[in-house]
Amino acid sequence: MVNDCTLIWSFRNRYELLERSILSAHKTCPKGVNFCLVDADSSEDTIKSVRTLLNSLEGRKIRVCEASYRSSLAEAWNLGIMLSSTRYVIFASSDIEFLKDQWFSELESAIYDGMEYVMLENHSVFALDKKAIPRMGWFDEHFNIGPHFDTDFMIRGSEHGVKIRVLYPPNVYSHNSSMESTEETHKDIDIKERQKVDLPDRLPMNDKFNENYFKSKWQSAWNGWSEGVHPPNHIGQCSRTKKEIDPHPLYTKKYL
Repeated sequence: MVNDCTLIWSFRNRYELLERSILSAHKTCPKGVNFCLVDADSSEDTIKSVRTLLNSLEGRKIRVCEASYRSSLAEAWNLGIMLSSTRYVIFASSDIEFLKDQWFSELESAIYDGMEYVMLENHSVFALDKKAIPRMGWFDEHFNIGPHFDTDFMIRGSEHGVKIRVLYPPNVYSHNSSMESTEETHKDIDIKERQKVDLPDRLPMNDKFNENYFKSKWQSAWNGWSEGVHPPNHIGQCSRTKKEIDPHPLYTKKYL
């Protein structure tokens, strides 16, 4: 896996957090792993800073894709998959700081054990075998900027028999956003902040379009995000109400 893997970030500004994430990954991740950064319409200053940082990293194959509009995370992750030439991809949130080498070895061990979709606790850091995509499809780009597309992806994986594993190794990474912490009180603050309307560089959690679109695809007991409760993430917790439509990436259509 080491020499056939790409670590992918999607980012929009918040350069200090992204820098910390990249440097910590460079320190803890084997040199054979490629890096790929997908921009979502960051400022010119951010792009210049990112390129200066990446040019300082030695012995690492790195690819950067700049965007002329604010893409959704589903679009960015699909693009990262397409831009990577490796069989395996790892996605990391731009505010993740990797603390120990163990984060990568845990993912690698699960892949070698036959898993195709492996999360370190949640979708903040997870690995995917791209050979699973023909069975489960791509990230659904019909979701708008915001939440729930990742749990939709996970449900489809379970629906099609993709081998999924969730790992809980202690203290291998941390969230570095000032609004994110393992403390419950800070989690509550983060939920309230992300339900606000104006979040220039964060994914909002108040997007009713995504919530309603998710509900149109999956019937379950989930009442919505109003109480900070996450939607179902396994086909055993819900049932499909409509077929997938146009499951391939729509990225290039933006420019037609």
